[in-house]
Amino acid sequence: MKKNEHWNTDQIRQYNRSLVLKMIYKEGPVSKAEISKKSELTFATIGNITSELLEIKAIRESGYGKSNGGRRPVLYEFNWDNYYVIALDIGVTQISAALVNFKGNIYKQYNTNMADFSMNINLIERVYGVVDQLISQTDLSLSKIVGIGVSAPGPIDEDDGKILTPPNLQGVKNVSIKELLEQRYHLTTILEKDANAAALAEQWFGSVHSKENILYIFADQGIGGGIIIDSRIFRGFKNGAGEIGHMSIDIDGPRCNCGNFGCLESLASGIALVKRVKQEIHRGAKSSLSDLYLNHEESLTLETIVEHCKKGDLLAESIIDEMGRYLGIGVTNAINFFAPTMVIFGGQMIELNPETIQVTEEIAKDRGFSTYSNDIKFIKSSFGKQSSLMGAASIIQQKIFDYPENTLI
Repeated sequence: MKKNEHWNTDQIRQYNRSLVLKMIYKEGPVSKAEISKKSELTFATIGNITSELLEIKAIRESGYGKSNGGRRPVLYEFNWDNYYVIALDIGVTQISAALVNFKGNIYKQYNTNMADFSMNINLIERVYGVVDQLISQTDLSLSKIVGIGVSAPGPIDEDDGKILTPPNLQGVKNVSIKELLEQRYHLTTILEKDANAAALAEQWFGSVHSKENILYIFADQGIGGGIIIDSRIFRGFKNGAGEIGHMSIDIDGPRCNCGNFGCLESLASGIALVKRVKQEIHRGAKSSLSDLYLNHEESLTLETIVEHCKKGDLLAESIIDEMGRYLGIGVTNAINFFAPTMVIFGGQMIELNPETIQVTEEIAKDRGFSTYSNDIKFIKSSFGKQSSLMGAASIIQQKIFDYPENTLI
């Protein structure tokens, strides 16, 4: 965030503190002289700010740097274990909550499957149960928790903190999760779409550099996309940007849970994979999955299909390969429109079958509009199945570090 020339003295002071704190977070261990050089703040100003940050234990001394002829300078680093967030990931099949420090390390985690709940229990009661369990299992001082980050399937209303009508979360409509969680736990709560959150995790905890423009493909039970431009999520009108899962790929394709036909999600998601295998078995296709499905329908899951694919089941192989090619077409379209520096793939589909990235890359480079597509990096998420959970943690950090009024002091 750039300094505003119309700010008053208190606002400038707050901005400077936020700038110094973020620099120590990003670049520490670092000396006051290095901070002064890079921030263009005076050495005296840096000294006052670091003293304040040391007093509240936001930072700590971390040894000494090299001498340039005088005394060796004191180095400062962020006090990672003094601040935690509750990361809450609401998925189609599971709700996860974790206590995560500002370095991205998970201190404690609790998961529960959606199937464990009666259909009569609404979403917010399920969320309360998971968060309550997490808090009850930790001996961490609650004063160290600075907020709750929530990752959920879109569409969402980010401004009001509402989960609107996610196609794959049946019965969920206009849940004011921000307001409800803040009332119950008295912690600042921020809601973000799962793919956006996962993209932020790569920027805060992964290997993404701040100047890279990112297209994040979240291939899970559904398919979502996150776009980061100049270190900021690109949201579009009413947070609608990045919904790659609902671009039309096949004019005569199957009906999607969103109500449209031929969406990428209806052709290449985890839900679509299970549905397609069931259909082929009913049509009489030979597969090692047939007996499993016919004897116990619920046992046919994304995991079992990928497992049988790796063991050589031809039906599973052919459908997974076809879905990878559909995903490749969808990613190619997104690349032609957005031209990112990097495409990052995450979610359960990718974690179980990372070969999908190679298929997608080959199609994108073969069908991409311009030669620049050959220079785009295609990589797997740093966080595997935890990508959107880690994203939920990163939401709070971005709010604190990128907006001066939210500094920790």
